[in-house]
Amino acid sequence: MRVNKQSTHTLEHQEGISEITESQFIPAPHALSDLRVVDMSTGIAGAFCSKLFADFGADVIKVEPPSGDPTRSLGPFPGGSSDLEASGMFIYLNSNKRGATLDLESERGRSLAADLMAKTDIVVVSFAPGEIESMGLGYDAIQKTNPAVIMISITPFGQTGPWRDWQATELVEYAAAGLSYVNGSPDREPLKEPGFESSYQAGACGFLGAMTALAHRDFTGHGQQVEISIQEAAAATFAPQFLGAMHSGESPGRGSTPLLPCKDGYVSLNVRHDATWEYMWLFFDAPEIAQDTRFATAAERRRRADELEELLLPYLAKYTMEELFHGLAPLRLLIGMTMDVERLVDDPHLRERSFFASSPHSTSGEIVIPGAPFRMSETPWSFDCPAPTIGQHNDEVFMSEIELGADELARLREEGVV
Repeated sequence: MRVNKQSTHTLEHQEGISEITESQFIPAPHALSDLRVVDMSTGIAGAFCSKLFADFGADVIKVEPPSGDPTRSLGPFPGGSSDLEASGMFIYLNSNKRGATLDLESERGRSLAADLMAKTDIVVVSFAPGEIESMGLGYDAIQKTNPAVIMISITPFGQTGPWRDWQATELVEYAAAGLSYVNGSPDREPLKEPGFESSYQAGACGFLGAMTALAHRDFTGHGQQVEISIQEAAAATFAPQFLGAMHSGESPGRGSTPLLPCKDGYVSLNVRHDATWEYMWLFFDAPEIAQDTRFATAAERRRRADELEELLLPYLAKYTMEELFHGLAPLRLLIGMTMDVERLVDDPHLRERSFFASSPHSTSGEIVIPGAPFRMSETPWSFDCPAPTIGQHNDEVFMSEIELGADELARLREEGVV
């Protein structure tokens, strides 16, 4: 059961604690089904933030330019196509959302955006600092007509500071957060992990910040602006290395745990602990190697890592990844299989947990996407509908939500406003 969102804005408080009667509670099929989110962001971070709301039941309206969101051009595309409706990135990030289009460079487009923002709980934006304010759509302006609104502002380096106006790609943000410096081999240049880790981290932080602001709003009735710097969101994951450097006075160097080849792929293997060191050689039916004085302690095994790897390779080559994983993991060795996409999708553990979800898509056919990043026992994650096509829900958004007439909507469509 959730509190009706209209009642939470007007609850009377006694000694700081709100009194809520049973009549104010309503059942909700999803955890966030009483929320509306207007996502006016571009790029990955904002879309992932609003996706988390959509996946747990919020009514999310994805607002993009009439030409389509830039993320639609990222792909991957099935069969080498470049169809903007078939972008795997856009489909993943915008499932469970309604889609509308607006030209925010036009005065009427900005007016319609303001009308939408006046009737929503949360707005997600990713405009450069000062840009949305110049449109008359900044937090202070919208808050005058909607005091309860929460605005999530996501930028590369935040709204203040000497870097605030700098643009950045994922590569720039990842490196500026300090993450590249500790990735890679010690004798080589810094590396970046593949994908969009910084952007997804920023999106998750936006979701967390908004949920915290919602809790505050339930007590006060007032919203607030949640500012996300992608650099800072990514740098937060760098905290252990940062603290280690501060305490030791030495900057953390690059280092990586090598992946070791086996019969059908690669595994990661930790052989630092003395007890598990002996167990491993029992599994390999070579207990005498556990007594080799060159590798008697964890410190020696680290120091002689190259020799140890050379020793291990012939034994690993006799087994598949699954044989090693299921043979060594019960012996409390830290071992991991290097899974490719096909193995992940077919993995029996993830299948039993229903991690992947599928749905038909009008352009791409049956699509499979990763599931929930967390699980709730009473109000689960769901994949109810695929990402919208460009402007798919313009009629219901503009005619039902802000009561435009059919003739006016048709005229705005001809003018390129929607």
